[in-house]
Amino acid sequence: MNTSRTIYLVGFSGSGKSTIARLTAELLKCPAYDLDDIIVERSGMSIPAIFQKEGEAGFRVRESEALRSLSSAGNCVIATGGGTVVSSENRHFMASKGWIMFLEGQPQTLLSRVQQHLKQSGTTAIRPLLDAVYPLEQIRALKHSRQSAYALADWTIHTDRLTPQQVAQEVIRAAGLLESSGDPPVSEQTLGMPLRNSLNPDAPRPIVVGAGPWPYYVVVGWNHLDSIGEELRRVLPLARRAAILTEAKTWNRLGERVTSSLSAVGLQVHHRELPADQGHKTLEQASAIHDWFIGIRLRRDDVILVIGGAAIDDVGGFSASTYMRGLPLVKIPTSLEGMVDSSVGGKTALNHAQARNLIGTFFHPRLVWSDVSLLGFEAADELRAAWAEVVKYAMLEGSLLRDRVMGVTLFEELESNSSALIRLDKQAMLNLVARCVALKAQVVSGDERDLGQYRMLLNYGHTIAHALETATNYSILHGDAVAIGMSIEAGIAVRRGLADPSVERRQNELLTRFGLPDSLPEVSLDSLLQLIHSDKKVFGDAPRWILPVAVGRAVVSTAVSEDDLITVLKEHSKHSFAL
Repeated sequence: MNTSRTIYLVGFSGSGKSTIARLTAELLKCPAYDLDDIIVERSGMSIPAIFQKEGEAGFRVRESEALRSLSSAGNCVIATGGGTVVSSENRHFMASKGWIMFLEGQPQTLLSRVQQHLKQSGTTAIRPLLDAVYPLEQIRALKHSRQSAYALADWTIHTDRLTPQQVAQEVIRAAGLLESSGDPPVSEQTLGMPLRNSLNPDAPRPIVVGAGPWPYYVVVGWNHLDSIGEELRRVLPLARRAAILTEAKTWNRLGERVTSSLSAVGLQVHHRELPADQGHKTLEQASAIHDWFIGIRLRRDDVILVIGGAAIDDVGGFSASTYMRGLPLVKIPTSLEGMVDSSVGGKTALNHAQARNLIGTFFHPRLVWSDVSLLGFEAADELRAAWAEVVKYAMLEGSLLRDRVMGVTLFEELESNSSALIRLDKQAMLNLVARCVALKAQVVSGDERDLGQYRMLLNYGHTIAHALETATNYSILHGDAVAIGMSIEAGIAVRRGLADPSVERRQNELLTRFGLPDSLPEVSLDSLLQLIHSDKKVFGDAPRWILPVAVGRAVVSTAVSEDDLITVLKEHSKHSFAL
């Protein structure tokens, strides 16, 4: 048979991808390529040497570039690396160009094959991620972490009891069946329709975040704070003490309700009030919280609750992740920014004198309880500024989902429903918060530790924003800084010819509708540039920019010249830059 599409072989090291690619290509009379061999040939370095010099992140960049260039050569069979398919960008690209075949194998079989290959090929065949004291356990762990990506392949072939020739024949048989099968019968009208709880059609269903050592729920509701104790007891049945980190105004308003709910399920409640501003996200503050945990005799089975907005969430999450190497954490966000963004995803952060959020961990909560009615108490300026994160999601929605957006896009929803959202209409806000959380959950599940371009997209506007916050000593609200950052990055995209000017115009009009700024305050240009280049997302010597190419879609780029950056910064400044 002849296949009209490229065949991509994916699977763990030892699954036989290189051999199967060669045998399959011989039978199909087309070229075969081994992605790792191409990377070695083009770089002039072995795989271990690339890992040693550039780290896994550098290797993955080379891997993505090689995958795309090989795919442009016409129909062929490509043996990918063991981790190639983990990147959502790579996965989407392969799905658009051909058939993805997953070669499965038991860990013991894979290890035996890897060891045999090492005997034949020597140290050049070493795969750095398998260079371990207990290689079988390493294979089990890595394979488990990649299984959700492997499961998205078009076809799975269990190779343990098959010869290489039999596997190649099965690859060809599968390609033939896939080519003749057509698309699955799916009604496009139903793809964009959310599944609702028939008992309460107005309430969003709990959203599952499939990341970390345990999947967890984000429960979005209205005036349901009094139920937190009952739900917490279901999630953490052994907890005895609840240590609550919050700020004074929030505790004065909610403390009695929370205490009553937790006490009713047998929890001993302690609380500590913290400053809510960014300037107190410090190691000294975290150390003081640790001292308090010790003083109330907090133990491994107990629970830490963080009640509040982004700054409280960051320092509270960091403290929970580092005390006794991590205690169960429950989050009750009280701000719009916290509900749609920072409470989901497991990032914790402290500030450093050189940059915002430079010190932190990845630590997922066991439960997020978002009572949207609490937004009625959020300070007007903080609430206004938080809409920047919502507009950010609208500008990225199409890039954050595996398939295209069906029905009304988030951006269109914001454009048509802005008045109801600004006045915090109950149904509009419930749907909006749940939709943003669902987007964040997809991203976190696909790129939990921010290692690829997928989660990197969520930093749209944030490179400029973090630099602005540091340059102004955090006197600018985070959301305002993000809005300015988005305006500047959209301006860069237009200047580089990546986006039509209408993309920048529509975005900035929506930002303005929600009361957000699009121009820089008075800051030093040199200071701003220095902070941009010290951002933690810098790859090599170049900042990584998120540039919109359309409303709802964006790309990650390091190809922004200093001249383009300075020109756009000046265009977005109402003041002469201080030097």
